[in-house]
Amino acid sequence: MPKVPFGALYVDSLGGQASRRLLLVAGDEAWGESWVCSQLPTCRHDDVLWLAASSGCFDRVTASKRVFGLLGSEVGVLVINAHQGLHPDALAAALGTLRGGGDCVILAPPLAQWVVFADPDKSRFAAYPRSAPEMHNRFLRRLLSIWQDDGAVVVVDESSDARVRIAPDSRRDLALTVDQLDMVEQVRRVATGHARRPLVLLADRGRGKSTVLGVAAAELLRQGLPRVTVVASTRAAAAVLFRHATGADTVDVGGVVDRVIGNGQLCFRLPQDIENAPTDELGLVLVDEAAAMPMPRLQHLLQRANRLVFATTVHGYEGSGRGFQLRFARTLDQQMPQWREARLTQPVRWQDGDLLEGLLNRSLLLDVDLEGIGSVSDFAIEPLSLDALSADEALLRRVFGLLVNAHYQTRPSDLRQLLDNPDVSLWVTRAGEDLLGVVLLDYEGAIDAPMAARIVSGERRPRGHLLPQSLAVHAGMDPILQQRVLRVQRIAVHPDARRQGIGRAMLDAITDWGEAAGFDHLGCAFAADAGLLRFWRQCGFAPARVGLRIDPASGSHSLFMLRGLSPRGEALVQAAVTRFQRDLPWSLGIGLRDLDARLAAVLLRGRDNADIALDETDSITLARLVAGARQLMTADQLLWRSVVLMASADDADEDSLAPGVAWLLQGQDIQIVCRRFGLDGRGAFERGLRAALSALIRG
Repeated sequence: MPKVPFGALYVDSLGGQASRRLLLVAGDEAWGESWVCSQLPTCRHDDVLWLAASSGCFDRVTASKRVFGLLGSEVGVLVINAHQGLHPDALAAALGTLRGGGDCVILAPPLAQWVVFADPDKSRFAAYPRSAPEMHNRFLRRLLSIWQDDGAVVVVDESSDARVRIAPDSRRDLALTVDQLDMVEQVRRVATGHARRPLVLLADRGRGKSTVLGVAAAELLRQGLPRVTVVASTRAAAAVLFRHATGADTVDVGGVVDRVIGNGQLCFRLPQDIENAPTDELGLVLVDEAAAMPMPRLQHLLQRANRLVFATTVHGYEGSGRGFQLRFARTLDQQMPQWREARLTQPVRWQDGDLLEGLLNRSLLLDVDLEGIGSVSDFAIEPLSLDALSADEALLRRVFGLLVNAHYQTRPSDLRQLLDNPDVSLWVTRAGEDLLGVVLLDYEGAIDAPMAARIVSGERRPRGHLLPQSLAVHAGMDPILQQRVLRVQRIAVHPDARRQGIGRAMLDAITDWGEAAGFDHLGCAFAADAGLLRFWRQCGFAPARVGLRIDPASGSHSLFMLRGLSPRGEALVQAAVTRFQRDLPWSLGIGLRDLDARLAAVLLRGRDNADIALDETDSITLARLVAGARQLMTADQLLWRSVVLMASADDADEDSLAPGVAWLLQGQDIQIVCRRFGLDGRGAFERGLRAALSALIRG
């Protein structure tokens, strides 16, 4: 990495606006801070983003976790104090704010020390009883190997005479690029053309997609469109759009925000605000940073609105837009097959070909793609050494590409955890040179008795151990804390190799290995989904708990499933499953009222119903209900038991039973149930329920 002085403004070989640089200031923390501060004019401090917990010479520091609220803002200089921790997600997000010609300054220990440095950021995933010094340093070693001799990186030490460059001020009247103008027109076509033809707008960070949405919304409202609804996972995510549409810098009030433009309204809604909103109240719906939203929320939007634009970052901290694109495209093909895709490619905050952008993408694997594979016949399943993985960049890109494809909210921090967490292991499936599948495992449990006692008493919730802590604290499975657990953190199969038994084969191989290695359980926790539940059941796993809270990242309840690997593990799983199915019908009416009713019906399958069996009098009453001789609501307790019985059958049809589950077991308003399941009023609902009861009587 070169050590060169920079006096005049640097212009790279591409010409035009200067490319951004990374200044790696290697040395003592106090010296590094002083070196940077000496070059920052006081009057320009508002143009500096300084990421740190504290600073001895700069009074406007921002904690790494707060940088995500600054999206859409611009700075001339970015400073990151890596002595206090290098947060990969914050690095990716913060670099999106740095204008062309400016420097990203990373304060780091001397390079020989940095590669063995106990980075405080690693504490975020150091599971009890580990701490940051016990974590690996593969992530930092890989970063430095990539940065070495890269043209965007300059190493600065006490012998250097380099200077920090502040990017030129970009304050000017808004002038859209040709790329952006074309995209504004495409948004207009969604609003004024044929309905049910959504637009998916993809762009790398810094291409001005939120600007496009804001300008398009304002123009359409001034031209007479009555309503544009902006949907985003947070108010901060919509701030740039609102600024360009209305002049407001932030969306700073509650979850519901309305602004008058022309004779129309620009409205902001959180995804949950429109769960039951009438379709005709939404107008044109603009979904900003769609990849940051749970897939079930996006699927619900397709049911609630007819004119939609989904915009997302392809390479960015929010998650993988590419993974989102691949997964969401399948849903669009089914529900709105005339959807269109468009891309913004021209950067507006820095020049095309910016060296630092390319470096960031390579460093954090933001640009990984799936590689094609040949036909699948024989394949081999084996554990893969993470030392070997970190030394093979091509293989690492292929592995991470599969993980991104399987989980569209994959972040740069997931790369660090893969490389640095000693409680993680990786299994791969290969056919020759082709990578077909990967499984990422976490080692959990084996917690010492004193800490286990403090956990179940509510005194402590130490970091990590998701599965055993959740099942002990919330499902009464206390012994699992001291048992050895393998948790499947991610499982991914190449799209061209799916439905060939590879996923199940990987889990069977891990089961055999786990039994021989003395583990008690193989488990998983995922966003509750009926299709995934069927897959895990087919692989020998049983549901042990459904989380009461909706996970903000997935928009769904979490489902915890287990497969016993040892005699004591199998006994504990059987007891937990029996208790779970026994209590589930009552839980659906209290803590799980908003659980997807189809999923609830699937979870009830196989329940032992000795506690709610029907007698002869019940059968006579059911016959009268089916015949219409008695109103349904006069026998609600019997109907409740009947729905549980029907859902418990091995051949139960969850689609036909779901409205009854939602109304009778979950206590949802019947009008909402009818709207959610597309039923034409209460009469249609009751006819469907009577038909199901008729089948129960015949059975």
